[in-house]
Amino acid sequence: MLIPDAVVIDSWWFKPRDLRFARTGIRNSRAVEIWCDVPADLAKTHYSNRNRSALPRTSGTSPRGCRPEFLGRAVEVDVRRALRGAGALRRRPTCNHRPRALALTGYGGDNRTVAVVPYRFDPRDTAEALFGAELRARREMARLSLRRLAPMVLASHDLLARIEKAQRRPQPDLVDRLDNVLEANGVLRRLAAPFTDGVLVPRVVVLDPDAAVPVLRALIARVRAADHTMATAHLDDLAAHARAAQQLASRLDSARQRALGRLIAEAHQLSGWMLFDRGSVALAEKAFAASRLAAEQAGALDLLAFIGGPNAAFVSTWSGEPDRGAERAYGALSWARRSGNRRLSAFVLTMSARAHARLGESELCTQMLTEAESELSRHRPDQPDPPWLEVFDAAALAGHRGSCLLDLGHHGHAIDALQEQASAGSAERFVRNRTIWFLEQADAQLRLGQHEAAALTVDDAITRLGSGAVSPRVRRMFCAIELVLCACGDPAVTPVADRLLEFNAVNA
Repeated sequence: MLIPDAVVIDSWWFKPRDLRFARTGIRNSRAVEIWCDVPADLAKTHYSNRNRSALPRTSGTSPRGCRPEFLGRAVEVDVRRALRGAGALRRRPTCNHRPRALALTGYGGDNRTVAVVPYRFDPRDTAEALFGAELRARREMARLSLRRLAPMVLASHDLLARIEKAQRRPQPDLVDRLDNVLEANGVLRRLAAPFTDGVLVPRVVVLDPDAAVPVLRALIARVRAADHTMATAHLDDLAAHARAAQQLASRLDSARQRALGRLIAEAHQLSGWMLFDRGSVALAEKAFAASRLAAEQAGALDLLAFIGGPNAAFVSTWSGEPDRGAERAYGALSWARRSGNRRLSAFVLTMSARAHARLGESELCTQMLTEAESELSRHRPDQPDPPWLEVFDAAALAGHRGSCLLDLGHHGHAIDALQEQASAGSAERFVRNRTIWFLEQADAQLRLGQHEAAALTVDDAITRLGSGAVSPRVRRMFCAIELVLCACGDPAVTPVADRLLEFNAVNA
């Protein structure tokens, strides 16, 4: 059984004695029962061939007819597929991508569908995670152990292990040595740039009090028109204009102060999102804090909900803290309901569903998605919405539903939802989100062993993206897919894998 802090309890037990104790201990916990679905003869062979001492002795009982105990949540693992997947991974080293070779079927009390919380080391999460995955892949391709590599780069093997797991950041000089020793030709240096580059001197902007509102509004509109994370070159402009606007706000009358305060909050929110997209989560949190303060001072309930839900809550969930993401989303929901905008409430509810999905909480996730769909259906089309809310509609809800299903392990249903999003959404708008959902669809297809379908989806994503800019988070997702697609060993995907390698090299 799998416990949240990675304690494993031996699956071999004496049922007449242990069942009551297990049921009592598990009833109120978040334990998950893992049932290995394996033919009886294969189970007996593996059991008898274990490299263990003579004790404990086996009773000779046949495993035929055994079933999960269903004391709480449970998942079923197809061991034969897992063994085949493990053999493929041994043939070609890769990173700790979320396991796709395991066929999982969830169960729970009253036959409720549940899923295991996904393994949280994912190259897509942060710049540090992608760097760690690339470092490990290149080290294994060079057939170097951590202990052999450590003296070559003047570092301890323990430090290198922590860097590969995204638990430590490497210093710039260590990045240079790793790049040189592993002959990465600058790839590792580029991946480390978001957390090793020095802090630039803040740019100074002077705004005219009478022109501050239209100037800042026009800048924000330009950034949003470029799908804001695709326009990271505007990050310094946004920060500089927000600082300048804050300095002169006290000199304006109350009406213009509120108008400028909303724009300052929007500018900080955009800055925070771009920083998150670059992999700088700590700096993103600071920008969101500044955005919340400006929104509070302007009395903007809708912005407070937007900052707390689709921004701060989602960043927490994506970055490996879904429990904090759920807490933030529920807090933002109160602001959204007070604002009276049902579309915004639906957006925030969807963010809480994303957090519950990462936590493996299927029922709560489904409940939140159902409420979001209801709220969105009750939104009046004639009700004016702020420009930043245009990113969320029925197509986006389908995309987020697909992401939830992927996190819950329901890969087939995830593909259906993500394909619904692709057919319903506009091909010209919100390129970043659409690309992310295409890559998640490919991820789901890879987990189901649909290698050719995944390759076609990736190929379609690259084609639709065209020659446009690729945001850092999207680039990390392409790199994560590359690591898995190239490791599947299917000759049919080779042309797309080669195209993906070239695409990632160009956009590195």
